[in-house]
Amino acid sequence: MVRFIRDEPLTTKIADIEHDLDGSSQSDIEAIVSARGISSDLLRGALLVRGRLGRINDLIHAAGISLALPELMEPGEVLRRPSLAAGNDPSRPYDVETDRRVAEFKLARWDGHDAMRKRQVLKDLVHLAADTSGRRPELYVLGERPLRFLRTTRSAASWGLDRSPATRELFVERFGSLDASISAFTNGPGSHVALINLEDRLPHLFRSSSSPSATLPPQGQL
Repeated sequence: MVRFIRDEPLTTKIADIEHDLDGSSQSDIEAIVSARGISSDLLRGALLVRGRLGRINDLIHAAGISLALPELMEPGEVLRRPSLAAGNDPSRPYDVETDRRVAEFKLARWDGHDAMRKRQVLKDLVHLAADTSGRRPELYVLGERPLRFLRTTRSAASWGLDRSPATRELFVERFGSLDASISAFTNGPGSHVALINLEDRLPHLFRSSSSPSATLPPQGQL
């Protein structure tokens, strides 16, 4: 299974199989799929992985944060219990809290179909900007797309927070009208939040060969 998904993008491989099967007869199918690497072992392996790693996003989130923290933290900085799963425990509002910083990690690689990711990254930015603990607020992302969105989009905060009623209330209470553009908020009331591209900060962990700006060999991908 590793070889099947490693050789080329999965969407490309599946599209090739679809084209191969177009117009085939019953007697042709077995040979076509076998030549493309489709087998009962592949199916069983995929089912096993899905069953064991159904929460693969949690694994990616936990591994990414855990590997990044030793390089991001400063000497003497003290980490509180982090929220490593992909979703915060209500008692731990941020992915990472130390005696010096609060931080959120967004470890999805944007692909151009990112409406939900845009909403999520804005929600995190709002909560970090509203933090009153006096610690440094930081938002870590993968690649330039999330940063470009936050800094340049003309979309209104009302759109970005339309599925987060509690965050909408927080925004209005702390920052004013939801008619403000997301970029105006990012570059204004939210400008004290550090926006950090992990591909640039820790390329040996996060830079991928599929990234448009990649210049290093792939060392892992979320």
